[in-house]
Amino acid sequence: MQTPIFNVHDLILVLTLAVCLLLVIFQLLLSKQKEIASRLLTLFFICVGVNALCNLLLWNNYLHIESTFAKWALALGLGLTVVGKSTSLFLYVVAITRENFRFGWREALHLINVVIVVGLLFVGGIDSDQLRFVSSTQTAFSVYVTNLLWHYLKFLTVIYAVSAVWVVWHYKQQLKAFYSSLSLEGPQWLMLLTLGFALNWCWSLVVHVLGESVGISRADTFGILDNYITFFLVNALFIYSLLYAHQLIETKNAPKEKPPVLTPEHSPDFIARIREGMEVQQLYLKHTLNIEEFAKHVGIHYREVSAIINQDFNTNFFEFVNSYRVDKAKDMLVDPKFADRTILDILLESGFNSKSSFHRFFKRYTGMSAADFRKQHAAESSSSASTNQQ
Repeated sequence: MQTPIFNVHDLILVLTLAVCLLLVIFQLLLSKQKEIASRLLTLFFICVGVNALCNLLLWNNYLHIESTFAKWALALGLGLTVVGKSTSLFLYVVAITRENFRFGWREALHLINVVIVVGLLFVGGIDSDQLRFVSSTQTAFSVYVTNLLWHYLKFLTVIYAVSAVWVVWHYKQQLKAFYSSLSLEGPQWLMLLTLGFALNWCWSLVVHVLGESVGISRADTFGILDNYITFFLVNALFIYSLLYAHQLIETKNAPKEKPPVLTPEHSPDFIARIREGMEVQQLYLKHTLNIEEFAKHVGIHYREVSAIINQDFNTNFFEFVNSYRVDKAKDMLVDPKFADRTILDILLESGFNSKSSFHRFFKRYTGMSAADFRKQHAAESSSSASTNQQ
């Protein structure tokens, strides 16, 4: 009977490699994203695919690599693909959320990780056998450097994934501070994906740290689970890039003009102007209202408006505007003049342009749906009318 080359768990690495190759071809030929984001996502898929291949060759007990150069190349490939997938995921998230993203000196600083990895490989004379700690020529110093390399690679992925999560969180806050109407479906899915990779790579770090204490067999089981999670997340990221990434609103870069001086206590006149813009001018009725347009109407710099809403009203622009829209919708739902209007008519006339946003905000502020709110008021009005007649 022939000895198998791959076991069933190795197949997930083969599938990961095959899927990544297909995704690279798709990104190069059919991607709808802006070019720089598409190239970064392509690089991510390449790194994940090649990393899967390197892990397959490194940990498979039935494949024996004899060439000294091949052993060193395998160690180099493993190290560089870990750096590549971590950096490219982070930069991809930045590229799809930031306006006019370009590579500059700050982005070039990420190449320091490449220098560090190559330096550790060179200083420790590390090859694939030493990465597995099975080399007959391994010294105490090379063991120390190899451990240092593994620690560096595992912590690096977690740092970049957590940084990507922070970028998405900050992006969502910027959207809420600037727009009054937007779909958060895309940002929410992006947050879930980046959190998924962060948890995946945290899991890999935990497995690495606990590897010696939990035993080789259990550590291998945890590592295999890590491969399955990676396969799932890679496919999820591709689906996300296909459905949502090109629809994301890009946040603006920091303004070049000198920002206004913001004081802890804001002018009562400014606060009154903001209230008047909402309560008298009813600017919230414009579906696409953003903070710059609102600021022009009330005659205040938009950064000052943002600061006042944050500090004096204890909210952001998104929540601030939509609270007025909910109040408008409530008034219309109980007004007999609008009794023949549908919920859709009312949500549009109150400034909302999305049914999901309207229902989410309305339920949050009233504790019930718009239909139930209307029925409850109708029942109360009917009961009050009956009481008066008696």
